[in-house]
Amino acid sequence: MINLKRFAVHTLLLVLLIVLIYVPSFALISFTGQATVSEKFSDSARIASVPVGGMTRDEAKPKVQKAITTWSNMTPLTMGTGEETTPIPTTLVTFKTDQAIEAASLKKGGKLSVSMDDAAIEDYLSTQPVAYTAEQTTQFKTWLTKMSRELKEGNYDPTTMTVATGTDEVVSSISFTTRSAAEEQMVEAMTQVELKAGQLMNTKTYGMDPVAASYIGSKLYELFAKTPFEIVERMPHDQLPDDITLGYDVRIDEKTDFAVRNTQASSYQLVATKTGSDVTLELRGTPFKETVTAVLEGEKSIPYRTITRYSATLSAGTTSDTQSGEDGKSIELYRLIKSNKGEQKILIALDFYAATPAIVMKSSQTEQAPVVTPPAEENQNETDPTDDESDTTDQTDPESDVTGPDAPTSPDTPTSPDTPDTPTDGDPASPVEGDTAEPAVG
Repeated sequence: MINLKRFAVHTLLLVLLIVLIYVPSFALISFTGQATVSEKFSDSARIASVPVGGMTRDEAKPKVQKAITTWSNMTPLTMGTGEETTPIPTTLVTFKTDQAIEAASLKKGGKLSVSMDDAAIEDYLSTQPVAYTAEQTTQFKTWLTKMSRELKEGNYDPTTMTVATGTDEVVSSISFTTRSAAEEQMVEAMTQVELKAGQLMNTKTYGMDPVAASYIGSKLYELFAKTPFEIVERMPHDQLPDDITLGYDVRIDEKTDFAVRNTQASSYQLVATKTGSDVTLELRGTPFKETVTAVLEGEKSIPYRTITRYSATLSAGTTSDTQSGEDGKSIELYRLIKSNKGEQKILIALDFYAATPAIVMKSSQTEQAPVVTPPAEENQNETDPTDDESDTTDQTDPESDVTGPDAPTSPDTPTSPDTPDTPTDGDPASPVEGDTAEPAVG
């Protein structure tokens, strides 16, 4: 039979023994934990790039915070290709200094804890010359996080991004027919051209013949107008050449070129497929975030005018057409961009071709007035009775009926007057002796 009193005494002694063993152990554990908190980092420990060896966690906090401030003020991160780089705002990143120090290992240290402002990052990327897809944005955030957590300096080059999207779609295409051997050579040189992010493409790289390069350049203009690519350089002709579409005219010569820039954050392929003289140009790559189309609007015809010029070399009263007139033209090219933010209409170019005037040369000599002979007046009072008969006579050659005037006759030689006889009776004017002289009359 069990002795209850003895059993109770033995149980009490067992409990006391357990208490004596475990209470000191708990105290020791508590003391050890407290000692661990107050321990210092090892000599080689670093938090990000900040050495914190021999410091406690409390001592490391101001030093790490000072390093973050210095890093943020020096603009350590940039974005771009080559020398064309822009600073990346460090305000896109928020540092969690306390959490990073508490989580750091006393032996090795650790990295900083950071957080990203997604909206601010997307706004920043939208200001860049290249457009980022969702996958490319994620890649940029990964790079920014790594550089910030370690307080490093560096440049982010979008041309080196290798986002594997697995897409190679045709984002723009155009078909045309070549007209010369020079144009065919340019097409063959464009069999497969890679356009990296931010890369510039010049048309004269593939051919220097002005006529051929202008024609192929006009087709490239039409191809890239339907994309977000930037039209960097483009000049139209003074007069629209044959076989070039109004609105997509490109002039390429020793001074001008057609150039575009890839504004996307991924590479694209320009592929030329040739079948005889028929050519298809395709731009292949990652589909654009926006839907881009090109629209021609506002086509107008400008009537030509006629210019009259005067020349003394032309005969009086005559004219000569020296230049035929041709109406002028104008048209507008727009790029329509549709996205989840709405629709945007951007004017790419306004082409204007002046009218060619018609030129007419006119004689500057004064035209003489014609000589008009008035009809002879008939004398009604002296009517020749033979007129009626003359009207009925046979009409013959007037020159055969006309006779010359008679030769004038010499007048007779006048005879000398007879000499009167000498009076014998004296002067008849003298009075007769014995007669009384009468006065003369008159």
